[in-house]
Order: sequence, then structure tokens, then C-alpha cells
Amino acid sequence: MNLVRQRSSRGFALMALAAVVGCAAPTAPPSSPVAAPATPAAPVVRPAAAPATAPAPAPAAAPAPAPAPAAVNTFVAPAPVKFEDAIARAGQQLFAQAAPQVGTESRVLVIDPLIDANTGAQTVSTVKMGEQLESIAKSRNARWAVQPLTREALAQKPLLLIGTLTPVTVERSVDTVPDAFRVWLTLIDLRSGKVIAKQLDRATVDSVNPEPLKYYADSPTWHKDKTVLGYINSCQINTKIGDPADPDYLARLPGAAVINEAILAYDGGKIPLANKLYKEAEPLADPGDLRVLNGLYITSWQLGQRDAARDAFGKLVESGLEQKRLPVKLLFQPGKTQFNTIGDLPQQYTMWIASLAQKAGKTESCVRVVGHTSRTGSARANEVLSRQRAEAVQRMLERDNRAVAAKLSAAGVGSREALVGLGTDDVRDALDRRVEFRVIDCV
Repeated sequence: MNLVRQRSSRGFALMALAAVVGCAAPTAPPSSPVAAPATPAAPVVRPAAAPATAPAPAPAAAPAPAPAPAAVNTFVAPAPVKFEDAIARAGQQLFAQAAPQVGTESRVLVIDPLIDANTGAQTVSTVKMGEQLESIAKSRNARWAVQPLTREALAQKPLLLIGTLTPVTVERSVDTVPDAFRVWLTLIDLRSGKVIAKQLDRATVDSVNPEPLKYYADSPTWHKDKTVLGYINSCQINTKIGDPADPDYLARLPGAAVINEAILAYDGGKIPLANKLYKEAEPLADPGDLRVLNGLYITSWQLGQRDAARDAFGKLVESGLEQKRLPVKLLFQPGKTQFNTIGDLPQQYTMWIASLAQKAGKTESCVRVVGHTSRTGSARANEVLSRQRAEAVQRMLERDNRAVAAKLSAAGVGSREALVGLGTDDVRDALDRRVEFRVIDCV
């Protein structure tokens, strides 16, 4: 019945937010580009011998040049295999595709941390995926120097590897537990800004661990901002070999390098350093970059800087309302409409609700509060509970700002819009237990 499990992270609980939709799952992954067969050379036609007095024949017209071969981008998904085997298969094929493009030149290879395309978060398995691909790259290409994502590495115009790992259902059924994890890998040459290799694969569900890293688990909200969407659009079916990568994504790479350092610092418990790095990344990143805003919020809160935390959360709300969708991780007691009371969650939730009420009151549109549950218990019970929780949050908002009452409505969707969908009711599918604030037209 959608039991909510807690995760203790300096008084932080998992709060789930969510991505708008993952990229539509194609029925097939990228195979290597197939060059069009070369047009055979036209045979040389020699004129018959002519009498000495006869005029020399006019030279035969040269045959028309053969059209340049065009890269064929087809994506055929293989059968799911164990996670490590899927990454090995996809990685070997990806680097084999890239070899003719890169040649024997020595190059730097940088991996922009891989993500779940439904949530935009890094997970235990996306980290392992990056580590395994780094190992494959080193073993296949002695001339490639693998370096971490830093501003110094980006200045060398390296090869850039990006990738996503996303739970999918082959039949795209609604409210069905995923039957595979889809792997997309894409290699970009930053000298040209173009995609030079792509590969698609699938891994079995039980071999993947979608638990988010600590930073993502502690963040109060998440949705696909412009930077994350640019990453996903560059990585998945929206680009083909030879296409340019998303320009917004490429423009924000220097900021992404600093954010990567900040997330590593946070996950390592270095909160003051992480806070410093998030502040350093802010002018380099997109104004609505959620990695920066979430980072500023959680580090400021843990450092006792309440005003800075309140300001960062307010910007998170503004970013979500601008995108017309703001998922927030509000944890409820199992089977109830009351929030959990572990640690300092009550104080945080009080501040969140107040900020949401204030910002929603200023928008000219209306806001629908939508409750979500994970895939445990009966569908009917989850539908009812998700609506009851949305209505409870609606009442809290109205209590904090009576002027917003006319703009609010509530709805529950149960588990129909689950992002992870495993039904484990733990840290792995915490994003499925969220409350979303959707901006809609007023009737």
C-alpha cells in the first residue's frame, strides 16, 4: 500500500521529484553506420581502330561521379542481458564505431557522469557504467587518455562520452513493472561538436541498481531542466551519427565540470567545500540548473544557513513553475496523509509549503496538486491515497496563503506515472512517491 521507507542523511529524507518523461523508448538501438556500397567504376570503352585518314574519335564522356556514401543510423535493441555484459557489448561496439573517425591520433576522453533519463539523477549503476566504460576505453585505445570532467580537460577539446540508463517496458504498458533497463551511449567530438558514434543496448532489471547517489536522494526536488534535457537529447534517439550535439548542453559544459566536483564533495561528506563549489558553479550554469539550486539548498540547510536555504528553495520553486511542473519529495507516514516527523523534516516541510504557497499565489495560472504512489498495494487503494495526500497538501497551501485557494485543485494518479516503477518501496523507487505541482490554465 505504498509503504514509505526513510533514508537518514543528516536529517534528510528522500524526497522525490521527477522527470517529465524519459525519452520515448525506441524499438531498436543504434547499429554501426553502414556505408552505401561504392558504385563500381565504369568500364573503359576503347573505340575500334580507324583508317589513318579518318578523324580521331571524340573522347568518351566521363562517367558521373558516384554519390558520397551516407551514414545509415538504425537502432535495433538487442535482448536484455546482465548489466555488466550489456555495458561491455555496447562499449566495445561504440568505440569500434569511433575508431575510423578518430584514427590513430592521441586524444583525451572525458566522461560526463551518466544518468537515468527518467529522473536525470546519477545512480549506483550509472556510476558503475561509467567506470566500466572507462576501463574498456583504456584497454581498446592506448592513445586515448581518460581524464575526469574538469574545465582543464574541456579546454583540450576532447572526445566526450555521455550515456543514460533508464527503466522501460518493451510493450510500453501503463502501470506495469519495467522489464528491462535501456542503455544509450553517445560519443561526441568536441572539436566539431558532432556525434561520432552511438550505441543502444538493454540490461536485465534484476542486474541494475537504480538507487540515486546521496546528493540526488537528499535533494528536495528534481525535474528535467534545460541542461539535463540537452544531455538527454544529445544522447538518445534525437541525434544521429553526424548530427551536432545540443548547443545548450555544450554551452553549459564548463558549469557541469564544477557541478561534478561539487556533487563528489557532497557525497564524500565535505559539505562546506560542496557549498563553495555550488556557488562557484552558479554563474557558469543555466539560471535554472537544478543541480546548482538543489546543491545550494541542501548544503546551506546542513550548514545552518537558513536564509540562504530559503532563497535557494524559492528559486527551485520558480524554476519548476516556469517549466509548468514541479515535483517535490514530501514523505508521508505509511498509509496516512500526515508527513513523517523524523529529524528536522517538519521544519523543512514547513518552509517548503510556505514558499510554495507564496510563489503559487504570484503566478497568473492555476496549480494542480497531484499525488503519486509507488507500485505496491492495489491500484484502487493507491489511487485513493494519492488523492487524499494531494488534498492534504492543498489544505496546507491554503492555510499559508488564503489568496491562492481559488487557484488550487487536487488530483491523485496512484502509480500510473511512476518514474522508476520497481515497486520496492525503498530508496530505489523513492521518486515514485512524490507530490507534483502542475501549472495549468484557469477555467
